[in-house]
Amino acid sequence: MTLDIAKKKEILATVENLRVTDIRDGMDWVGLHHFGTIEPEIRPLWRAKAAGFAKTARHIPTNRQVPTMSPDDYTKWAYEYWYGQVMANDYRDLVDDTAFLAIDTCNTPTPAVGSMDSMIFAALGARGVVTNGGTRDSDETLEQKAIPIWSRWICQPMYQGRVEWGGHSMPVEIGGQRVNPDDLIVADGDGVIVVPQDVIEDVLKYAIQESENDKIARGHLFDALGIPRNETTESKFDVPPHPYELNREAIELRIKRKF
Repeated sequence: MTLDIAKKKEILATVENLRVTDIRDGMDWVGLHHFGTIEPEIRPLWRAKAAGFAKTARHIPTNRQVPTMSPDDYTKWAYEYWYGQVMANDYRDLVDDTAFLAIDTCNTPTPAVGSMDSMIFAALGARGVVTNGGTRDSDETLEQKAIPIWSRWICQPMYQGRVEWGGHSMPVEIGGQRVNPDDLIVADGDGVIVVPQDVIEDVLKYAIQESENDKIARGHLFDALGIPRNETTESKFDVPPHPYELNREAIELRIKRKF
């Protein structure tokens, strides 16, 4: 199944009103209990929410030896050879405004994204980055907040002598999950989940069902606790009533009192 840009944007507009936990519920409802959830060690650099369609890339460990040379020669070698050839890549043709970058560093503590990369990715229109590698220049990246980032590490090194470009637009592994190009990625403070493209519509149907029921329950619990209702209790979708709606009576039964 290939989704066009208009359909992708329609899906993303729906996902804006859902949490990662709702998507997780949707995956469970279609029988994918052990699929999709990226390892919890891969965390947001700051609390953020993002969703998009996977654009994949890979950095692979190198077996190239760094030669002995003067610092001035190292500058030429790093920029002309390593950055210019070994790590040469071009995200310009890979990224559009529905893209969520999934960068597999083969679990090496090297940077998939730094302060400059984050601004380049954002300027190209990407919605987020997830990696099993690291974030570099994290103080600047946190200050800029150009693009939401989920990574395994905060790290210091650059690429040279460590990893080389391994290609793009292929299946990659991020946090124990396979990510295919154009899978749906949803991420927030609870982590990251990957939805295979061929089940997106079914997953969203049941994610919405459970999310709407949760909002009903939250609204009644807010009332019981004297908390002013807010947008987390507001319905976002016009869908049939949940077959096991958590209505006021059900909540009163659970908390053993009327309110």
